Amino acid sequence: MRKLFFFLCTHVPKQRAKFTRIMESCQKKQKLETPTELSDMPDDLIFKIFSFLPFFKEDLATRFISEYGKGLWNPDPNAIFDDESLDMTCMSFVYGSLMSKDAQILDSLHLKLRKYYIASDINFLVQLGVNRSMRELRIDFFGKTLELPCCLSTCTTLKVLVLDHLNIMSVPGWFRLPSVETLQLSSVTGGSNYVPSLIRLCSVHERLVVDQNRNKDLVNINVPTLRSLSIDNKRRGHVPLGSFWINVPSLMFLNIKDTFQTIFESMPAMIKANIEVAHDQSQSVKFIESLTSTRHLCLCSPTSENPYPNGTKFSNLVHLKLCTCSAGWQNLLACMLNDAPNLRSLTLKLRHKSDVNPKKVWEKPTVVPECLSTRLEILKWRDYEGTEHEKDMVGYILANATFLQRATFSTKDRNQCDSRFSELQSLERVSEICEFVFD
Repeated sequence: MRKLFFFLCTHVPKQRAKFTRIMESCQKKQKLETPTELSDMPDDLIFKIFSFLPFFKEDLATRFISEYGKGLWNPDPNAIFDDESLDMTCMSFVYGSLMSKDAQILDSLHLKLRKYYIASDINFLVQLGVNRSMRELRIDFFGKTLELPCCLSTCTTLKVLVLDHLNIMSVPGWFRLPSVETLQLSSVTGGSNYVPSLIRLCSVHERLVVDQNRNKDLVNINVPTLRSLSIDNKRRGHVPLGSFWINVPSLMFLNIKDTFQTIFESMPAMIKANIEVAHDQSQSVKFIESLTSTRHLCLCSPTSENPYPNGTKFSNLVHLKLCTCSAGWQNLLACMLNDAPNLRSLTLKLRHKSDVNPKKVWEKPTVVPECLSTRLEILKWRDYEGTEHEKDMVGYILANATFLQRATFSTKDRNQCDSRFSELQSLERVSEICEFVFD
């Protein structure tokens, strides 16, 4: 009981005097009659305590006390507090977290706060989650400035922190997020160093998600321990976006959509990368060059002429998915076939709408790429249209992929399926075990 009242006095400071009087009143009773938990107190006294809390609603408090007394309340491991509705679900999280002697561990807490609140009110809600050993916290602040709840600096169970549509002006030097492994920033703004400041808080940071860099400044991401990075920095509407400089030597998984100039340093530990970029030629060259260690690569890039420096090798690349929406995709594919000697699986797909035609007919390599003659086993071509450029490309692959086991083709134009697939079946195949699949 003392622990509960200490919590209330600390996190609802405006009502400290009233809570103290209630505590003193309880202490005056005989020891056997003194409640040990809030749930042991009379209903009218519980109601009075609830009336002092933020977000109090008389009808919901009365209903909750009644349902709790009848054993009808069950804690939800995934709590949502939305101040637009403030319904029974929201307030059950607040009241139940205070009433339950053994409150269930909170898998996730999602706060949707549209109105303006003082820092202590927000800290009160977050502390309820901290008390229940929450593992994930998401705060949607609808464009307002957030002061990071101080109670998070002592939370040792929080693994995922998501900050959405808010502004952060400063982060105290003493503040830490001791157990956070995943930090997700969606439409977050702040000073020029807000991202590095937030990253610095995470002692065991392994995963970072950034949805739009709305600062015009270059944002530095320098995290030696980072294993997974996801960036969606594509322009939506007319909102100006900034760029990134990224140094993540331990990165293993990368997912990026970017229309601006993100600069990457070497990533020697890369395993899987999903890339959609619209950089200018020089930046795309540098970007692709930084992906040489990856084993799985999904790539959409406007790069065509000289896509990366001569001598660049993708020796670890086993699976390649290439988008066919750009005019130079065939040239990029030809270069990568030459420079990925261990490629076993190739997927071609039109991931984005495009009216662009290839700039010129693909020039067949004078020497058959090593991956075609010794490694390639799987070919998948999605949205195959049967153009002269495509037939020329697939004909070359089938004629030289010695160990090809399966070639799968699909088309959007169902009226042309039979004729296109008949053409494909008539093409020369060097592999005697290659199976054709049309879906």
